[in-house]
Amino acid sequence: MNFKSVGWLLALLFAALASFVAATLAWIAGLGWVLGLMCAVWGAFLLAEFKRWERLRDMAWAANVGFGCSVIRWFDVPGEAASGLARWALLGAAALCLIFFAVLVPGLLGWAAGRLRPPPEPELPVEQPASPEALRRWGPRD
Repeated sequence: MNFKSVGWLLALLFAALASFVAATLAWIAGLGWVLGLMCAVWGAFLLAEFKRWERLRDMAWAANVGFGCSVIRWFDVPGEAASGLARWALLGAAALCLIFFAVLVPGLLGWAAGRLRPPPEPELPVEQPASPEALRRWGPRD
């Protein structure tokens, strides 16, 4: 990610919050809505990686993190009633979920987009600088 300004950080934070709220509402509506939202977020990330649109990619990454936070909240079990070891297990599961949505999924989607992306266009030919021998043979009028 490329952080450019405080405004951009606020935009990323807003994208994560909006995705969190949308995913929370989708969890209430049903599994189909959740899968549809997840496909939309991952599709936007894949499109941004394929087209090399950095801003959309960063926004989709933030939305993916917000979606991961909603998954953590949906799977959240009351930790007060659990023992100390169970609390640590819940915390570890939440960390794994966040790592999955913040690191693994974007990495896999970026790898897939890189494989699907056409090869880059060849660079324009550039004239090579003259060698010392050619410079010696040329006169001042050349």
